[in-house]
Amino acid sequence: MSDSILGEAGNKIKDLVVGVLKGVDEVYDTLFDTVRGDVVSLLDGAGDVTTAAVSNVRDVVVGAIQGTGEVGSAGAEATGAVVGGTLKGVSEAGGDVIGVVKDAVSAAVTGTVDVGGDVGEAAVKSVQAAIKATVEVGGDVGAATTNAVTGAIEAAGAVSEESVTAVKDVLGASVDGAKEVIAKL
Repeated sequence: MSDSILGEAGNKIKDLVVGVLKGVDEVYDTLFDTVRGDVVSLLDGAGDVTTAAVSNVRDVVVGAIQGTGEVGSAGAEATGAVVGGTLKGVSEAGGDVIGVVKDAVSAAVTGTVDVGGDVGEAAVKSVQAAIKATVEVGGDVGAATTNAVTGAIEAAGAVSEESVTAVKDVLGASVDGAKEVIAKL
């Protein structure tokens, strides 16, 4: 995905992530906190926080992952930190986390693949991060699992049919409740 596809929010977070992560030892904790804070700032004052989050989540997640790629920190752990930070930020801003889980996970998988990461690892880490963030904010874990698994599989579909099979296999083996979701798709 090229920079020109990113909107203002995506380019802003990409630049922020690059600046913040250069020379940092605790990359993933810092990335989580940076993304969370940026999402809260982005959504501050939005009349309908969930609608604003849905409109911007793909751009924010892909921008953050591209930023991690520029500083050499791209990978599954970064993907999880971006998804977790995004969802916590949406919650802190007063939005509905469940309403953005699917888009956040889909964007994380797509963004990770775009920077050369592994689609299976990205799917697992982003789905796990989405579920963990949902638990932490008191959301519906079943709905989060369904939305996260669906988002990961849809993103894998944009890569290849082989990626879809691999993602289904790895999610089914790694994430509680994923097999049931996959069986219903």
